Amino acid sequence: MNKRLTVLLAVWLPVAMVAADPKPKPPAAVRPVKTPQQKPAFQQQANRTQAQAANQEARAAQQALNAPNVARLAQMSPEERAAALAQLPPARRQQLEQRLEKFSQLPPGQQARILSQYNRMQALPPERREQVRLSLEEYNSIQPPRKGVIGAELTRLSTMTDEQRASYMNRPGFRARFSEPEIRLMNDLRGIVP
Repeated sequence: MNKRLTVLLAVWLPVAMVAADPKPKPPAAVRPVKTPQQKPAFQQQANRTQAQAANQEARAAQQALNAPNVARLAQMSPEERAAALAQLPPARRQQLEQRLEKFSQLPPGQQARILSQYNRMQALPPERREQVRLSLEEYNSIQPPRKGVIGAELTRLSTMTDEQRASYMNRPGFRARFSEPEIRLMNDLRGIVP
């Protein structure tokens, strides 16, 4: 029996001492491991940011098309603007003055973007300008997840030359991701959005 007690103590005593140790070992540092899901999440955020920028550009372009008088009036001197407004009926003048006030409250970057897009659209031939107007309306009516995808693609396409863009848009992978109407829409909005 004494032998059994000695063997039991030999086994139990080291276990008891480790369990009673007042200083527990610190846990090993956990290093974050990048999983395949994290990388696409970062890419998704980048795509989302690009799409938001493209959406802002499209809205600014639509504003420039819908409010050519505001953009034109904003570029006039105060004297020219007052003379132009004086020739309008009172209701129309009040409406334009309110829109000019809203325009003046926009951040300078957004004002510059609207004026730049207005000038680019005014330089287009009338038929092309009308096509851009229709394509902007179509783009602005696309529902969010798809609109973001198209917006991100518009941003990417805006960094390419005409040759690069044509080559890129003719790739089978590109054609598989976008329908023919979407491809036509992107072609129509080149140089305007973003």
